[in-house]
Amino acid sequence: MSKKIRFPSHVDKSYFTLEGYRKILVRALSLDYRIVCFRDFSCSASRPVLLLRHDLDGPLRGAEIFGQLEADLGITSTFFVQTACDLYNLLSRDSRRVIQCLAADGHEIGLHYEAERYWGEHGKQQLVSDVRLLEDLSGHPIVSASQHLPIDSDRIALFGYIKNEAYEARFTEHPMNYISDSLMVWRQATPHDLLDSKASFQFLSHPDTWVSRYRSMDDALSDMMEHEIEVVRTRYAELARYYGRLLQERRERDKNFWKHRNEPARPVGDG
Repeated sequence: MSKKIRFPSHVDKSYFTLEGYRKILVRALSLDYRIVCFRDFSCSASRPVLLLRHDLDGPLRGAEIFGQLEADLGITSTFFVQTACDLYNLLSRDSRRVIQCLAADGHEIGLHYEAERYWGEHGKQQLVSDVRLLEDLSGHPIVSASQHLPIDSDRIALFGYIKNEAYEARFTEHPMNYISDSLMVWRQATPHDLLDSKASFQFLSHPDTWVSRYRSMDDALSDMMEHEIEVVRTRYAELARYYGRLLQERRERDKNFWKHRNEPARPVGDG
């Protein structure tokens, strides 16, 4: 039997709560940071820059909450979205709604990708298809991308397809700094460490680890799993009720269907 992985516990109230995240943004604004998404990035000598990024690796509920919080503060950020994530269906009705709401609030939608998806004979075609899908969902050009788990796979050149790759030197090296909340473990610094010195930095967050009071990544993953299970249960319960209603009304519905079968169909786009 494999040993269960244990992640460090985090009880610092400055981080991994929604209020902790809000305080980071409010403090940055009070320090006259220019908070930008990748689409609007430029490095300024006169004001520190906070380049704000979110990689969406799990259910999109955290992204929706973060997007609204930032919009209320007048902030826009980049949400990097996977087109083939095992933990959310980008084409589901709810996922499409979340992406469209983020874009409507002025946030940038970018491509979050696994490099091996674009290897091989059909790699270019797959990349073009993924970019086009995100453009269709968001309603704006896709100009930025971030690699998923870059420490675990090779790099791939996106020049000619994507303008901004999140790990380029201009986004991660002097005068910029780079920090990530990956696995709920800070590396070289925390957001407040960099705010203390008014340093410019790219801040990568994973929203789902901030929307509840998780002590560790174990807690976060367990809660995400339970939430997903409950969503599936609810969906199937609703489907069962709907099918039950169809059975009760089948005779009348069949009658109406065949009655109107030869009438002109409604044009596509007709309200």
